[in-house]
Amino acid sequence: MTKRAIGKWLLLVLLGGCLLVQNAAEAMANSPYATLTQGPGGMLVGTQNAYEPDGLIRIDVNQPADIFYDEPTGLLYIADAGNARIAEYDGQNPPKWIGEGVLSNPSGVYVAPDQLIYVADYGLKQIVVFDRQGTLVKQLGRPEEPIYGKKNDFAPRKVAVDKRGNLYVISEGSINGVVQLNKDGGFLGYVGANETNLSFKMLLQRLIFTEDQRGQLFRSTPPSPTSLVLDQQGLLYTVTNGIRDIKKMNIVGDNILSTQSWTSRTLIDIDVDAGGNIFALDAEGIIAVYDSFGNLLFLFGGSDDLYERAGLLKNASAIDVVDSGQTIFVADRERNVINRYRITPFAAKVFEGVDHYKQGLYVQSEGIWQEILKMNSFFILSYQSLAQSYFKQNRNGEALESFKMAEDKSGYSDAFWKIRNDWLQRNMNVVVYVVLACFALGYALRRLHRRFRLLQPFVRLGRAIARIPLMRELGFLFHFLKHPIDAVQELKDNKRATVRSATILYAWLLLLQVILVYAKGYLFASGDPDQMEWLPIVLTAAVPLLFWVVMNYMVSTISDGEGRLSEVYIGTIYALSPYLVFALPIALVSNVLTFNEKFVYDYAMLFVQGWSILLVCIMVKELHDYTFGQTVRNLFLTIFAIVLAALVLFLLVLLFNQEVEFVQTIVQELRNRA
Repeated sequence: MTKRAIGKWLLLVLLGGCLLVQNAAEAMANSPYATLTQGPGGMLVGTQNAYEPDGLIRIDVNQPADIFYDEPTGLLYIADAGNARIAEYDGQNPPKWIGEGVLSNPSGVYVAPDQLIYVADYGLKQIVVFDRQGTLVKQLGRPEEPIYGKKNDFAPRKVAVDKRGNLYVISEGSINGVVQLNKDGGFLGYVGANETNLSFKMLLQRLIFTEDQRGQLFRSTPPSPTSLVLDQQGLLYTVTNGIRDIKKMNIVGDNILSTQSWTSRTLIDIDVDAGGNIFALDAEGIIAVYDSFGNLLFLFGGSDDLYERAGLLKNASAIDVVDSGQTIFVADRERNVINRYRITPFAAKVFEGVDHYKQGLYVQSEGIWQEILKMNSFFILSYQSLAQSYFKQNRNGEALESFKMAEDKSGYSDAFWKIRNDWLQRNMNVVVYVVLACFALGYALRRLHRRFRLLQPFVRLGRAIARIPLMRELGFLFHFLKHPIDAVQELKDNKRATVRSATILYAWLLLLQVILVYAKGYLFASGDPDQMEWLPIVLTAAVPLLFWVVMNYMVSTISDGEGRLSEVYIGTIYALSPYLVFALPIALVSNVLTFNEKFVYDYAMLFVQGWSILLVCIMVKELHDYTFGQTVRNLFLTIFAIVLAALVLFLLVLLFNQEVEFVQTIVQELRNRA
């Protein structure tokens, strides 16, 4: 290669590098926010931008309260609350004003399928209807039907209209939910009422306070919804500021959306595109995008108090999205602008995959989701879709791993069942032969031992181990399983167990709690073992045991109990022998079970735990020489003492922390004055 050719290539590389740096800088400048998505374990992880700022719409509006994009005409309608009018904007020409001199405080706007423009006017307390030319058609006020409620006010904030002309109105302070009206303003009923959230403090107040005192407290009433939207199928969606929930209601008003994804407590508006994807806006300017099942796809945006940067908001008030989902409009009430966002190729690819997934086209969408995973390996919905694709193609091993990455235990159970079933069909003969061989081998060894003493060395070894005092004490655990009443008496009279052996068993119990985290099958694990810390797990078992031993001894001392502290200490751990012996085998067995056999695991653990509790009760009765009634009384008093001691300890820790903060404040004040 000549020097001239080398120089040409170097120049091209440098120019390419400059262009890449410039494009990266422009991308960062166009997106002054990070985009997040739902990752493994419910974590929010970074991802490529889903939407980028696409400019600001600046027209003569003051405090825009709501926006609506009309798909058939391509017009954007803005509720200009500050100027008491509606702006109709086509994106190029000056806006057309509707309702001047008629409206008072428009807070919601909606264009119905018949092209009538419905305005929720909070000032007039009416729904005002205009035609496309801006001519007043009708005004709908408070429903006159008695069933609406004589004391219920009508202060409309938002309005939506279905294909039949029925209205859905959010009236401020309406605790019964969304108000339904017919096209003439007749009251049809309520839908989507929120539930009352009672705190623990409020429950205690209701139990303790007198009727007069309860009357002086504020009444617990559910908040009214904040915003609403209807999708193309006529399903109603609502959000409520202060409630971490998005509702998707069917025709009878039941919420059919059960999302486990991240949601904000300050949601103020919502919209849905033609694909059923949900776009929610919170008071901080955060835009959350969900699929039709409630899975979080993207989270972006935010507030910007110091600078007016495109894409960030100072006082978000409304959101609207075009049917294709390619463009989002968000109103900024304080800056009097409409922010416009455009979709990125990455988000378009995700929506394409989501659309295939919703239609059940898992195999057809496999290539799409694999491409998305190459862009972002943390995009958890990709694993869910790929798992379904692999499962349909009987690629069960790959499906199993993908279901696990997607944290879909139901799908994991189905894939595991097929893998287990296939293995059993291939190896059933081998399994039967191995089991029969084990029985035959055991029978033969017993016969040979009886005749030739073949296993005598192992017998002598076992007896030698049994003569070791510590091993004999630990072996007493199995005697406790079979004969608990006799075992307690032998514990008191013959000292068959000591504090030393009991301490070893306590150590095994605490270690067992950590082992069980890793020993349980994936379907029965309560969390990811790799993300759990062993200290909280150990303390969860150690602290209640400590409280039990101390409090039971103290209660027994004042209620004529005969047991000593050391005997309570020893007897408690030996009474837990069923759990010490059988918990680990049951956990190991759970690795070969599916959700169809979940009852085997649940009932086995329930039986072991119930057996342990029964032995503890027998231990208390026999150790302290109580009658049945005295035993029950002792157990209740012990539990009460544990609760009381825990409460006192909590208060002491709280007071200690306050004292420490007080001393630190004084020291800091002295330093500042010095």
